[in-house]
Formats: sequence, C-alpha cells, structure tokens
Amino acid sequence: MEARRLWLAAALFALLAAAGAFGLDATVARWTAGGADGSFWDIGTRWLDLLTLKEISNFLLGALLLLAAAGLLAVSRTRTLGWPLLYLGLVQSVSTVAADLSKPQLGRLRPFEAAAPGGADTWFVGANSFPSGHVAFYAGLFLPLTVLVPRWTAAWLLPPLFIAAARMLENDHYLSDVAASLALAAALAAALAPLAHRARSGTVEARGRAGL
Repeated sequence: MEARRLWLAAALFALLAAAGAFGLDATVARWTAGGADGSFWDIGTRWLDLLTLKEISNFLLGALLLLAAAGLLAVSRTRTLGWPLLYLGLVQSVSTVAADLSKPQLGRLRPFEAAAPGGADTWFVGANSFPSGHVAFYAGLFLPLTVLVPRWTAAWLLPPLFIAAARMLENDHYLSDVAASLALAAALAAALAPLAHRARSGTVEARGRAGL
C-alpha cells in the first residue's frame, strides 16, 4: 500500500515539475521572492543539516547507514534490522548522488541568479539549481520511513516539505527543482520497497521459528 502511494506521489510530483519547467516556475518564483526573512526558514534548515550530518558532507549520512546495514546483515541474528537500514541507506544515498550528479549536466541558474539585472531562467550554463540537492537529501531520508513506519507518515513528511518550502522562499530553487527531487526520492522509495518487505518477512519468519 505504501509503495503504491509513493508511485502515485512520484507521478504527481513529476507532473508538477513539468508544469513548473513549462511556465509555472516564473509565477511561483515571483510569489515566493522575498518570502523568507532569513530567520525561521534558515535556522530550521541549518538545524536539520546539523542533525543529519549534511553540514559535514552531503554523502556522510548515507554512507553511515549503508555501513551499519552491511554490519547488521553480516550477522544472522541482526539481519532483520539490516534490511530496513539497507533500504533507507540506498534510497537516501541514490537520491542524493543522483541529484548531485545531474546538477552540472543541466546547469540551471538559481532564481536569485536569474533575477539579477540582465539575467533570465537559463539552463546548461554550468549552474546548479535543478534538481534541488537539499530536497533530494531529505526526501531520500524520510520518504522510505513512510514505508518502514507508516503510522508516522505525517511526521515523516514534515522535514522534506519544510526544506522544499525553505529552498523556494529563500530564492534558491524553483518549484520544478524541488518537485523533481521529491519525484526522484518517491520513485526510488517505491522501487526499492521490496527490501522493506523482506525485512518484515524476516521478522515474521523469526517469530514463527521461535513459536511466538
């Protein structure tokens, strides 16, 4: 059920990204320009970056999750804990790396750069607006948790949506930038969901062997 919802979310975010790239971005950018006062949104982003180790490196958290998963999977008694960590680490890492690698290839100017005198919304000029790396990082971390612990879905969605809003309000990203990253992470979380199912199956089997 959670995977199907993620596929639907990925499709909707992809449509939103397309709508943004074909005209909606400019309207939203004008509406959000100057919407952040440099305090609430900036402080919230900084705290999240600090807590998730993003302040140190974009890739440190994903690497730690994958290393922890490898260690747990190597021992039969902890294997059921290793699968969810592997799932989480893979979605987070691949989302982050994919966004990071695609930025220079697409080379889109950020909104504040495009708004400078003589500027325009321009692609393939070596800039790094599309897609949003921040949103890919946090969506890749929290969307898989909606599969692993679905009862807390509303709570898991708050950080990536906060970051998406902050990046637009701070004039660092367009709507399509953040929507594309959300679509990417949602699709990866859905595609790799069998790993989460395997973790649950392993737990059920272990309980059966124990006679619980």
